[in-house]
Amino acid sequence: MEESKIDLHMHSNYSDGEYSPDELIKMAKEKKIKVMAITDHDTLLGNQSITLKKEERRGITIIPGIELSAKTEKGTMHILGYGFDINNQAFNDRLIEIKNKNVYSIACQIKQLQKDFNITFSTEDIVNLLNRKSNIGRPDLARLCIKYGYATTVEEAFNRYLISNYKKVKGAQKGISWKECIDLIRNASGVAVLAHPKTLELGEKDLRILLKEMIWYGLEGIEVYHSGNTKEEQQTYLEIAKDLHLLVSGGSDYHGPNIKPEIELGTGKKNNLLIKRLSILEEKKIKNDL
Repeated sequence: MEESKIDLHMHSNYSDGEYSPDELIKMAKEKKIKVMAITDHDTLLGNQSITLKKEERRGITIIPGIELSAKTEKGTMHILGYGFDINNQAFNDRLIEIKNKNVYSIACQIKQLQKDFNITFSTEDIVNLLNRKSNIGRPDLARLCIKYGYATTVEEAFNRYLISNYKKVKGAQKGISWKECIDLIRNASGVAVLAHPKTLELGEKDLRILLKEMIWYGLEGIEVYHSGNTKEEQQTYLEIAKDLHLLVSGGSDYHGPNIKPEIELGTGKKNNLLIKRLSILEEKKIKNDL
């Protein structure tokens, strides 16, 4: 029998994933995942939109989750939150403000695509995208590029247009300070975790310096296990977690077969994940009553 697994990092179609929250839960059950968290970017709508009843979810623990975008001078920084109150009013109000700023960022990117690459979309498609209830992001622009024949895959759209395009509108990028990310999570009774530290593009020394400051401010964990990590990087993050007394977290960062086709739910990239235990679950009491 396939071993039970843990996956605390996945995205639904309420941010940049392909499947609904209910579909993700059913898939997780099929893949023998025993603990999961839907960590949509900058929104709680996915967690709040689960319709499967308790009996339909029997055998799987669903932890409230989110992945907040934090502004950073170099690389990409995301802060994961776990076990918070998904109905916390202050948290939800701030997320609405963040979504509005994100819409502005996407609008700027659409203008930049036209300026640099003469890429145009219909007014109807643009309006529908910017007015969508769920969060929007660059994968949505990638899908429009595919629809209009500018690219054939999401990866091609990113490599040809969206990476360089995003850098040019960095001033309008989504995200808040990492301090505010931690505050939002902790004030809603959650646990704050640094996601995929590799994307910060820092050497180990600088990463440790940053982590010490973040720990002082309230960071409690680090995502050691991730589809994008090599075995060597994983070991480095384990040692950092041990040295700095950080809780260990991990997950596949699953989006779906078209967004990130190389990543599978629960098992990562080419089966490079098999998470059976995490200190964040064992040493910290986390709310899991979704």
